[in-house]
Amino acid sequence: MLLTLEQEAKRQILPMPSPERLEKVVESMDALDKVVQEREDALRLLQTGQEKARPGAWRKDIFGRIIWHKFKQWPIPWYLNKRYNRKRFFAMPYVDRFDRLKCEKQARIQARRKNLEKRKEKLLQEKFPHLSEAQKSSLV
Repeated sequence: MLLTLEQEAKRQILPMPSPERLEKVVESMDALDKVVQEREDALRLLQTGQEKARPGAWRKDIFGRIIWHKFKQWPIPWYLNKRYNRKRFFAMPYVDRFDRLKCEKQARIQARRKNLEKRKEKLLQEKFPHLSEAQKSSLV
C-alpha cells in the first residue's frame, strides 16, 4: 500500500507524505523475518536435531574446490541412480598441482595486502610524525 502511495505521488509529481514510513516498514519486516527464522530453526532442532534446513556435507568437486553438498531425496537407492553416480565428489591427482597453485596465489595476495598496509602506515608516520609520537605516548 505504501509503494502504491509512493508511485501515485511520483505520477502526480508531488512529494510522498511521510516517506520515513517505508524505512520503518522495511525494518519491522526484517525483524519479523528474523523471528520467524529463529522459530523455524528451534522447531527443526527439536524435531530432527539438524541445525540447517537442508542437511549436507563438505565434499570436493572435480576441480579440487571444497563445496557444501546439499543432500536430496531420491526415489531409488544411490547405487542404482545413474544421475547421482555421474557426479564426481573427488578430484583427480592432476588437479592437486592447480589446487596448490591456487593456495599459493591466495597467500601471495594476502602477503601483498599486508605489505601495502605496512607501507601506508610507514608513509603516514613519515608525513605526520607528531601524531605517531602522540599515539605512542597515549598507549603508555
